[in-house]
Amino acid sequence: MVLSKVKDSIASQCRRKDDRPKEILTAALEEFSMNGFAGTRMDDVARRAGISKGTVYLYFKSKEELFTEVVRDRILPHIEQLENMNEQSEGSAKDVLHNQLKTIYQELLSTDARFIPKLIISEGSRFPELARFYFEEIITRIHKVTRAVIERGVASGEFRPSALTWEQQAILGPALSAVIWKTVFDQFAPLELDAYLETHIDLLLHGLLIKDNLE
Repeated sequence: MVLSKVKDSIASQCRRKDDRPKEILTAALEEFSMNGFAGTRMDDVARRAGISKGTVYLYFKSKEELFTEVVRDRILPHIEQLENMNEQSEGSAKDVLHNQLKTIYQELLSTDARFIPKLIISEGSRFPELARFYFEEIITRIHKVTRAVIERGVASGEFRPSALTWEQQAILGPALSAVIWKTVFDQFAPLELDAYLETHIDLLLHGLLIKDNLE
């Protein structure tokens, strides 16, 4: 009986240790969201996670490393999801693009992940290494995803050939605008993301689709 309790206690401690990096990342995102990168201290992250600062440093060597791991934890799985849509979907390019944008809005704009691009916008000029990291690991990959689906649509005859000359920033700009609105102005005039998403898609597809494919 005693041995069983000891084993259970050891197993529980192991589970807690395995969960600790995730708990630290969650606490860090909350601190970054409230205080920005410059205003966040490792002491505050540790306090929010209910551990010592030394324990935080066991897993993350610096605040910069902690931030980059927060980005990877919260955003990269969804980028991979977008990439898989291109590789695995047999549907039309129109449907793939619709589903990709829907994923961006649901997973990146409707969750606590939306505070990350806001932080990059507000502090990227002060911390260019963080802006570069975000551009190379997130923005560039999203641009490749949307570029690939547009190329697919042009090849299949769904999209206008001129779409290949579009700047990717114009395609994703409305989503970035939604991030700013949700994190800054939503308290004054709440943004209905579902309706906003459908408007974004409607405007985009009317620019992309060859006339015969609009319906």
